[in-house]
Amino acid sequence: MSYGRLIYHNKSSTYFGARVVCPLVQAVTKRNVTLTPVVGVNGSYINDNLNYTDITQQLTFLVERPTFYKDWFTWGMDFGDWLTNKDRVVKYEPFYFEPFRGWHWEAYVSESPVVTPQKDNIANVTMSLACKPFLVNDEAIKYQSVPTMPIRNPTKYSSLPLFHIVGNGDFTLTVNNIQYQFKDTDDELFIDSEKWIVYKSLTERRTSRAILPNHEYPVLVPGKNTISLQGNYSKFEYQPRWRRAIV
Repeated sequence: MSYGRLIYHNKSSTYFGARVVCPLVQAVTKRNVTLTPVVGVNGSYINDNLNYTDITQQLTFLVERPTFYKDWFTWGMDFGDWLTNKDRVVKYEPFYFEPFRGWHWEAYVSESPVVTPQKDNIANVTMSLACKPFLVNDEAIKYQSVPTMPIRNPTKYSSLPLFHIVGNGDFTLTVNNIQYQFKDTDDELFIDSEKWIVYKSLTERRTSRAILPNHEYPVLVPGKNTISLQGNYSKFEYQPRWRRAIV
């Protein structure tokens, strides 16, 4: 048996004396497919919904309670507070699990920690994360300048990038020869292909100023991709958000 660290909001589970029991029984996703039986036909009509199902990942910790906690009650309160979103709003956030080495879950706590003391200062703790069906590359959620040369998606899954433009006026973003137009930009613009929104800030939407072919947002396909931008801008950067299905 071995152990790993869970890292959330830049704090490790080891601060609380908690180590994830490994090897982890890793939950996996599956293609979201529905089958419709057809009378007189062998097999079924396959409806591929073109997405993957979320997963529930169970975690078990072995905890040696640090000496600065006088009892399991105070320990459990702090451990639960650590795992609670600071805004008290349920949303997906990065959870880093040490053995993944460069990839992380996007998840939230779906089952709160349950503390089962074994000795005065030793306990087992169980909890569950509700995770998106893809692991996301750690470096790919950091902003980086968009290169003038073609870029390569290193996975076999298309990614849903986030583009950031600083500038004014009209812009044409071209991704793999498909043009996306944005009108009357006032200082700053974000194009989020995962959330399907265009905005200046989270309270200032600009989707109505966007012209998107077939109402679809840019994707970065596996392998080679070309990206260019036309317009009056001082910064053009992106998060490529490389991802891999948890299968």
